[in-house]
Amino acid sequence: MSTAGAIDKRGYIAACAIGIGSSWNITNVGPAADQVADHYGVAIAVVGFFTTAVFAAEFVSMSTIGRLLGSWSARRLGIFAVALCIAANLLTLLGGGLGLALALRLLVGIGVGYGFVCGTVYVGQLGGTALHQGLYGGVSLAAGGSAVAAVPPLAGSLGWEAPFIFAAVAGAATLPLIFLGREVRPAGGRREIAFVALLGDRRLIRFALIHSASFGLSIVLSNWVVNVLTEGGDYGEETAGLIGAAILVLGIFSRPGGGLLVHLRPARARALLVATVAFGAIGSLLLGLAPALPLAVLGSVLLGIASGAPFGALVDGITRVFPDSPGAAFAAMNTYALALIIVATPLVGVTLSLPGDGLIGFAAAAGFCLLAGLFLPPQDLLEPPADSPNA
Repeated sequence: MSTAGAIDKRGYIAACAIGIGSSWNITNVGPAADQVADHYGVAIAVVGFFTTAVFAAEFVSMSTIGRLLGSWSARRLGIFAVALCIAANLLTLLGGGLGLALALRLLVGIGVGYGFVCGTVYVGQLGGTALHQGLYGGVSLAAGGSAVAAVPPLAGSLGWEAPFIFAAVAGAATLPLIFLGREVRPAGGRREIAFVALLGDRRLIRFALIHSASFGLSIVLSNWVVNVLTEGGDYGEETAGLIGAAILVLGIFSRPGGGLLVHLRPARARALLVATVAFGAIGSLLLGLAPALPLAVLGSVLLGIASGAPFGALVDGITRVFPDSPGAAFAAMNTYALALIIVATPLVGVTLSLPGDGLIGFAAAAGFCLLAGLFLPPQDLLEPPADSPNA
């Protein structure tokens, strides 16, 4: 059995602060969609592009972070990422049209992409284990959930500015904590692997498939679960919303939970991934059927567990597989999940107008989980060597 790996506490707090300061921006506009739409004089559906722009820019930013981490430290690049998010939100408050606002959201997306990857790399540089990575992932995801909860009450008094003010304040609050973290310089003489080469590496693709089937599908399906349950079943919007929200909320806890399991029982890492794809497939199919309430709740719980449980093991494992390019490797793995989110979200939405009221899309998600299960990383890529201090 493992014992807790030693990690610099100030540095770890700084890493989590990077994750919070950047990830807060993923979900902050949606909760104030009515006010934002009224301010820009557009349909509420157009406000969805504020979130799409973030994910699209994050997708593009993944290809450059490996080179930047070759010359910048993860902490310094993390500071830049959070500062970029703060600046873009403040500039949005100065006014301008919809085009300028969306352009600034692209800058936010770059900050989100850089920040989240830098946080994971910094945790690894500090000697973090799967447990530390899982906790980091949970804290970062919780930041997005906090924005969903905190923005609506503020929007009532502040109006359309609320999501941008709160994101800038949240980012500014994390900066002092990041500055307290110690500097870890990039190792000299490292041979960085080209990003394109990483994308095509079969070992990385195995990690990327399970990351896409867990994190990627949780984002895709949580976007449409309310529609599926209200149109295909006898659910009110409030009940359906709670069931859908549980997917991401449970992900906050399943990320550190999965990391703890792998930290204590490294030999169970692959078994955890097997459970992940099984839970994801069953949960997707159950929700797609819009069943009675107990089964719908079960489907949401299974998807929530699957959405986060593999995170710590995947980040910890891919860092060991690509020790010279940990940031680029994580970015490449994340690129697959982001591509799935960008492509699959509208496709699943199309299936709402087909027979089954979305069942086809949710069944396809279940099939993708099973496909990922056929190409899981082998145990030797997931488990620390016996002589490792983290084993």
